[in-house]
Amino acid sequence: MSTQVNETRLAILEAGRKEFMEYGYEGASLRRIAREASVTTGAIYGYFPSKEALFDALTGDAADGLLERYRQVHEEFACLPPIEQAAALETITDDTIPWMIHYIYDRFDLFKLLFCKGISGSCDSYFAQLAQIEEKSSWDFIEAMRELGHEVMDIDSTLVHILSRSFFQQILEFVAHDVSREKALSYSLVLGRFQHAGWKKIMGL
Repeated sequence: MSTQVNETRLAILEAGRKEFMEYGYEGASLRRIAREASVTTGAIYGYFPSKEALFDALTGDAADGLLERYRQVHEEFACLPPIEQAAALETITDDTIPWMIHYIYDRFDLFKLLFCKGISGSCDSYFAQLAQIEEKSSWDFIEAMRELGHEVMDIDSTLVHILSRSFFQQILEFVAHDVSREKALSYSLVLGRFQHAGWKKIMGL
């Protein structure tokens, strides 16, 4: 990619970021983006075939990175012997939550777009992917604790789904209300420990 082509692409992305941030996906105008980037609307289509493609180019890498790292954390946890999983429950909270908060806040504008300014239903769909990872991990953990002989409470799929989504909803609130990084980190650690204390009770630990 030539320097000029790359600079034009970056200019369009930056103009798109500003436009989406101000007007949201639905209200964003490719004409205004083109004017801000000093290109024609037709030139934008040469780089991005649609407004949705431009939005995805801005947010996709950040969103995928968080999703894949979160999946990796839970896969590594699942590989632990059951007896070690019980002991690692506190550690995974204290290690993973700061990473998530810093990852999001290092890319705050992109997650603000993804969570608050995107296509209708896109944030919910993204949280559903994160929650699916959490739900599978929860059921695997329940089974592991039962194998160890713990008296695990009866719990159904609806409640597991609600518990799994609740933490991500809290993160959405931090971003939506521009909570500072320091407060988001402090709040999320308290909330994560609170949630895991509840899981320990459910698991009979």
